[in-house]
Amino acid sequence: MLITRCFMTNWQNAPLGYGQRKAILPALIQSRAISKSSWNFSDDEKTITNTSIIIQDGINIEELPSIVQIIHGEFTLFSNGKTQAGKRLEGLGLEIPQVSKKIFTNIDFEEEKEIILGFMRCMRANDIFNLLEVCPEQEVTPKVALAVIKRLFELEGNVEFRNRGLNQYPDESPSNFTRGAVMKRLVEVICCSSDPQLMISALRVMGRDTFQGDKLKYLETLCTNCIVLITEGKMTVSQVCEATKAFYNLGTIGSRYIEKVWVGITDKTDDVQEKEVYEIMSILPLVKGSRKYLYNYVEKRMGHIWFKLKSEDVIKILHILVQLHLSNSRILPMITKWTNLNIHALTEGNLRWIYYSLMSLDFTDLNAQRALSRFMKAKKGKVNDPSLISVIMDYCVKLRVRLPEVLDNAAEYFIKNSSKLNIPHINSICRAYGLLNYEPPKASSFFMTFEALVDEKFVQFPPNVMVDLLLSCVYLKRYPINFVKKVFNPYFFDRIHSLDTSDMRLTRTKLKVLDQALTLEAPNYSGPMLPKDPTAKSFWRDARVMRCVNMIQPALIEIVGSQERIIPFAVLPNFPGTELYIVDCVIDMAGKFTFQSFKWSSDKYALIINLPEHFVANDNILVGPQAMRSRHMTLAGFKVVHIRFELVNKYRMYPDQLKSYLEAAMKNATIH
Repeated sequence: MLITRCFMTNWQNAPLGYGQRKAILPALIQSRAISKSSWNFSDDEKTITNTSIIIQDGINIEELPSIVQIIHGEFTLFSNGKTQAGKRLEGLGLEIPQVSKKIFTNIDFEEEKEIILGFMRCMRANDIFNLLEVCPEQEVTPKVALAVIKRLFELEGNVEFRNRGLNQYPDESPSNFTRGAVMKRLVEVICCSSDPQLMISALRVMGRDTFQGDKLKYLETLCTNCIVLITEGKMTVSQVCEATKAFYNLGTIGSRYIEKVWVGITDKTDDVQEKEVYEIMSILPLVKGSRKYLYNYVEKRMGHIWFKLKSEDVIKILHILVQLHLSNSRILPMITKWTNLNIHALTEGNLRWIYYSLMSLDFTDLNAQRALSRFMKAKKGKVNDPSLISVIMDYCVKLRVRLPEVLDNAAEYFIKNSSKLNIPHINSICRAYGLLNYEPPKASSFFMTFEALVDEKFVQFPPNVMVDLLLSCVYLKRYPINFVKKVFNPYFFDRIHSLDTSDMRLTRTKLKVLDQALTLEAPNYSGPMLPKDPTAKSFWRDARVMRCVNMIQPALIEIVGSQERIIPFAVLPNFPGTELYIVDCVIDMAGKFTFQSFKWSSDKYALIINLPEHFVANDNILVGPQAMRSRHMTLAGFKVVHIRFELVNKYRMYPDQLKSYLEAAMKNATIH
C-alpha cells in the first residue's frame, strides 16, 4: 500500500486541514499530470519523489516544485539471507540493527556530557572510530552523534590546513570506507531525533565537511529527513528559513531541496510575525522557482504587521529588495508609511540607509517626502552626520523631489558646516540646487561658501565632477567666471583625458555646453574658449520623442498650412553636438526654414517635447538642464513651445482636442 502525502493551498484561497489536503490530491492528479523528475531519495523506510503542483492564490496561479513521500507497508525484505535490519557495517565488524527512537527514551544527560567530552579529547580521526567501536549504541544519542561529527570535521580540517593538498582518506582505502559507514550511521542517529533544531544544526555542520570521498549517501539521508520534517509541518517558520540557508551552503546537493521549503512556510500564516517576515525575505535570493510565490505571500502578510516592524527589520527588508531589484514592490509603500510614522524615533544612520535603499530602488511617494520634510524641518541644520545630508540630496536629485523644507535646511547646513564636508558631500549637496532648478533663500551666502570651497579644493575635485558643479551653477544663472581660467587650460584638459573613454567623451561634451552657456548668458565672459566641431555627428534620440513628433505632424500641418514649414529634429548650427541642442520640431511660418538665411523673427517656433523626467516630481517646473535649454532656444531666436508628452498621448485619439492643445501651446510660446 502506498500513501501519497502533499501540502497545497485551497483553490478558493482558504487554508485546508491535513485531511482535506489528502482528499483533494487525487482530483488534482486526475486533472493534471504531475511531472516527476529523474531523481529520488530512498532509505530503508522512506522514498520521496520530486514533483510539481499547481497553486491558485486569488488570481495568481503558480506551478511550484514539491515532493511526494512514499511510505512502504509493514513487511520485511530479505537480501542474500540477511534482513535489512541486520546489515553488516563493514570496517567495524559490528552487526548494527536499524536505529530505533526507543533506544534514547531514558537518557542520563550528565553521562551524555561526559561522553561528548570523551570524543572531544580525541586528537585523530582514527581515535574517534576506535572509540565508537567500543561505545554502547544506546549511549550514542543524537546530541552525541552531532558532537562526534563536529569533532571529526574539526580534526580533518586541521589536517588539511597543516598538509595542504593531502587527502586523509584516499579513494578505495579502508579508512575511506570506514569513515563513510560511520558518517552514515551517525546521520541516521541524528535523523531519529524528534528535535528539528538538532537536524538544522547537523545540516549547518555538513557545510564544513572537507571529505573528498563519497559523501552523497549520508548527505542525502540528512537532507531527505529534514525536508520531510518541513513538509509535515514539524518546523517553525524560523527553523525552515535556517534549514534553507543550510541547504544552500551544501551546494549542488542541498540546492535540490531549496525549492520545496515553501510548503513549511505558507502553511503557517498565523505564526508569521514581524521577525519571521524578514527571515522569509532573507531566503528569497536563495530560491528561484518558488521565489515569486513566497514574495507574494510576504507582501500579503506585511499588510497586517507593517506597523510592528523595528528599524533593523525595515533596513534588512530593504536590503533584500535592493538585492533582488524589486523596485515595483508593494512592500515599499508600507515601508515609507512606517518611516513617516516613526521618523521621530529613527537614528540618523537608520534614516540614511532607508533613503539610500529607496534611491537605489527608484521609489518615492507622498509618505517618503513627508517624512523627509518633517525630519529636516525638525533638525534645522543640526544634523551630525554629513553623509545623511548627502544621501538625502542624492535621493532628491535622482527622484526629482523638490521639497523647499529639505532644500532650505540643507543649504543652511552647508553654510554652517562647510569645513566638515569632503568632496563627495560638496558635490551631492551643491549640484542638487541647479539640477532641481531651486535657489535657496540665502543664495548669496550659499554660493559664496561654495566658491570659497571650490577655490580651496579645486585640485581635489575630479574633472567630471567639477564640470557638473559649474554647470549646476549656470542652470540657476550663477556664472562661475572666477574659475574660467582654471577650467579652460591645458592642465585641466589633461586631467579630463586621463578619465575612462566614456567619461572623457561625456565630460568634453559637457565642457562645450558650459562654454556655450557662458557665451550666451554671462556678460563678462570673453568666450567662446573652445573651437567649433565641424564634423557631422549622429545623435541618440528618445523613441518616445520620435513617436510624439510623428503623432503631432498631421495636426501641425493643419495649423501652419504647409508641411514645408515643419522641420523635425533640427540641429542648431554653432551649438555643441549634443541632444540638448536638438530642436524636436522647428516651424517657420514665413516659409521654408533654412539655417543659412536664419534671422530671429516672431514667426519661428521651436517645439520641445517634454517627457515626464523633464519636470520635477508632481510639479510643472522644469529641471535645471531643460530650463537652460529653453533659455538658449529663445536666445537663438526662437519662440519656444513646450509640448507635454503625456498630453499628446492622451489626445492622440481625439484630433480636434490635439489640434486645440497645440494651438494653445504655440499661442503661449516663450518669447525672447
